[in-house]
Amino acid sequence: MKKPVLVIMAAGMGSRYGGLKQIDPIDEQGHIIMDFSLFDAKRAGFEKVIFIIKKENEADFKEVIGNRMSKVMDVSYVFQDLANIPEGFEIPEGREKPWGTAHAVLSCIDEVDGPFAVINADDYYGRDAFQTIYDFLSTHEDDDKYRFTMVGYHLKNTLTENGHVARGVCTVDENGYLVEVTERTRIEKKGDGAAFTEDDGATWTQLPMDAIVSMNMWGFSKGFLQEIKAGFSAFLEEGLKNNPLKCEYFLPSVVSHLLAENRASVSVLISQDKWYGVTYKEDKQVVVDAVQKMKNEGIYPENVWCGRGEAMINFQLDGVVMKAIRYGSGHINDTFLLTLKKKDGTQGRVILQRMNKSIFTNPVELMENILGVTSFLRKKIVENGGDPERETLNVIPAKNGKPYFVDSEGEYWRCYTFIEDATSYDQVESPEDFYQSAVSFGNFQKLLADYPAETLHETIKGFHDTKARFEVFKKAVADDICGRAASVQDEIQFVLDHEDVANVFGDMLEKGELPLRVTHNDTKLNNIMLDNKSRKGICVIDLDTVMPGLAMNDFGDSIRFGASTGAEDEKDLDKIWCDMELFDSYAKGFIEGCGGKLTTREIELLPMGAKVMTFECGMRFLTDYLQGDTYFKIHRENHNLDRCRTQFKLVSDMETKWDTMNTIIKKYNI
Repeated sequence: MKKPVLVIMAAGMGSRYGGLKQIDPIDEQGHIIMDFSLFDAKRAGFEKVIFIIKKENEADFKEVIGNRMSKVMDVSYVFQDLANIPEGFEIPEGREKPWGTAHAVLSCIDEVDGPFAVINADDYYGRDAFQTIYDFLSTHEDDDKYRFTMVGYHLKNTLTENGHVARGVCTVDENGYLVEVTERTRIEKKGDGAAFTEDDGATWTQLPMDAIVSMNMWGFSKGFLQEIKAGFSAFLEEGLKNNPLKCEYFLPSVVSHLLAENRASVSVLISQDKWYGVTYKEDKQVVVDAVQKMKNEGIYPENVWCGRGEAMINFQLDGVVMKAIRYGSGHINDTFLLTLKKKDGTQGRVILQRMNKSIFTNPVELMENILGVTSFLRKKIVENGGDPERETLNVIPAKNGKPYFVDSEGEYWRCYTFIEDATSYDQVESPEDFYQSAVSFGNFQKLLADYPAETLHETIKGFHDTKARFEVFKKAVADDICGRAASVQDEIQFVLDHEDVANVFGDMLEKGELPLRVTHNDTKLNNIMLDNKSRKGICVIDLDTVMPGLAMNDFGDSIRFGASTGAEDEKDLDKIWCDMELFDSYAKGFIEGCGGKLTTREIELLPMGAKVMTFECGMRFLTDYLQGDTYFKIHRENHNLDRCRTQFKLVSDMETKWDTMNTIIKKYNI
């Protein structure tokens, strides 16, 4: 079965609006209504669009939308020409008006080779409409009748406050099939209701606000074009006789003729969305406001054809994206939670992320790491009788089959299945939660103990090379490019006084005293998903920094973040210390989770891991502050300075509790 294509009628001049309304921008980004229709169509599955335009508008039309659409869809143009009429007929003198919507669609007869949807260029139909009509056209074929479809709207969702409108009022039978369409050329709002007139307002007839109306969103099989062609001569015979200058050949007229002959059925797909259009100049602001509101709600991105908008229509998603909102509290990547509507009507959710190329300079290698590790984990989880859909990240491939998508601006995006009924926490709420995260990170070490760590790419060179970071820090102090060093002499001296902490693990590695393992390298509590019911850790997330490393560093990073009594950027340092109860809980869970995979020496060095990681992080925050806050996202003045001070306070507190920390580790090192 051929894939459905989209036909857009864009040849009308919009006489009541006073210009080429279909190419009038409706937001600051320069989008027009068609951008949003095409975006909805693309995410529904349409890959080809045929624009019906006037030949004289071709250059402007391509400049406004056609050229950019050709980068994301297969684009064709056909021209509605007044002279395109059968032999034996002539254009009446003085006739300028096109021959109508059926004649416009007839222009596509040489371009359409399968099912197709038809819309107006200047109408907003809503995301659901495109998905439902695409699904219908993809699953229905003609049999003894043509099997057409139409998206219908409630009248109340299509009216304007600025004047009268023309609508095709539909009669629909109990099975959801169209019986007839009655054209009402003058409908107006009347108080809380609506009415139509056929005698220039002398009399009015009420219409129910929930009446179903056609907004020219039709779905046809290819054979419909031959029916239009066959009926055009008969239309001209009558039209040129009775109304030569203004008669129009309408799509509903052709459909009604086929219905009357019982040669077609039309399934009416009722949309609950609000339709928007610019019938009058005053309507434009209504559309502008509506589009901005939908952007604010996450229905559309700010820019639909680049960045997030481009990425979200280029992954193999099991449904249409209904909403995309910012998600999480990470400092590095841009993360969005996408809500999907699946074909069976249920909802699903996925995570969409833009990888930060300034931090992760080789996203391809990064994703190779993630795919390698998650595939290995998935196999282990299955062997252990676990649930691989919840216990490891699952990468959703792009439409080109790769585990990432590169947008038109060169940005790298990836997509993960969202883990439902689980939560990550930015702060430790109980020792049990911290214990569960420890078990999870320890289990991560155990499951990956046999993974060849040497095959992993180093996604951030020297990420936990504390010796090298110490040298970078000293250079930042010497360069003092922002003139900040004089105001932070106490913090600078603290780092210089702890050079031995910076060197301890590097020296041991050089001597071959420590094994390299697959490490997470960002073992904060919020990188563990805790099951909402059991509160047990089920999945380790944020695998960007998975690479060869030291088990003590993974342990230590968790302690510096989770055993702290205050937030990472707490200004009041009296609120900051290392909680020994939490340290005990984490040590117990981590060692248990590792399941005997660590050496005795590695376990003995876990307290040093906590000290090294806390010191290193504080040093990194201070380095970034001295260099102008270019790495970590900041949200206030001196944010990185506040962060470094909390870390240094934790280091000092650990030093006063050093014996206690070592005693706790010995308790579990059996």
